[in-house]
Amino acid sequence: MDQKTTFVIKKEIVMQVKEAVKEGYYKSMTDFVENAIKNKLEEIKREKIREEIIKASKDPLFLSDIKEIEEDFKHADFD
Repeated sequence: MDQKTTFVIKKEIVMQVKEAVKEGYYKSMTDFVENAIKNKLEEIKREKIREEIIKASKDPLFLSDIKEIEEDFKHADFD
């Protein structure tokens, strides 16, 4: 279900959004804001994944598991 929410945004930003909508880049201001928020949330998600990968790359137990898996598949036939 959609939710109506109010934000206070600087006038110059609102004007730029209106211009982007007027030029046809977005169908509405709501569409623009929703897309901007989705993009930012995806960016945050990617950053969290990146941080977890870095953390895992320093975890001796994880690295040991990787080496064990590599060893298990060293002679696997990929044909």
